[in-house]
Amino acid sequence: MSEPPAPKIALGSVRALPEVEWPRLLVTRGWPAGIDRRVIDQWEPDLAPSLELAEARASGALDDAAFEARYREELAARRKLVAWAARMANGTGVVLLGEATEDDACHRSILAEVIRAHAAPST
Repeated sequence: MSEPPAPKIALGSVRALPEVEWPRLLVTRGWPAGIDRRVIDQWEPDLAPSLELAEARASGALDDAAFEARYREELAARRKLVAWAARMANGTGVVLLGEATEDDACHRSILAEVIRAHAAPST
């Protein structure tokens, strides 16, 4: 029996859109200034870190490990939304968009890991 295909998830920035034909999902709390709404297929601010968490990280009150742990807790509380994104990743594929141009310095890479884990078949 062959393994199911891996979830299709790409990361990108609204400032430099990736060249994949999957639905573009904006995962920021606020709408980025100067971005035309026609280049985004859907906006899901609840897949972004809470404002409180984002502010704590930006101020230096949380290091990367603490930020990641708290963000994962927030995503665990949003199971239905994560499950929806996982279904999209398993189907059409999905591009997770944010404002930062470096994926590793952004919450998108953490979100992608959580979605991949949720999309993986349970054994």
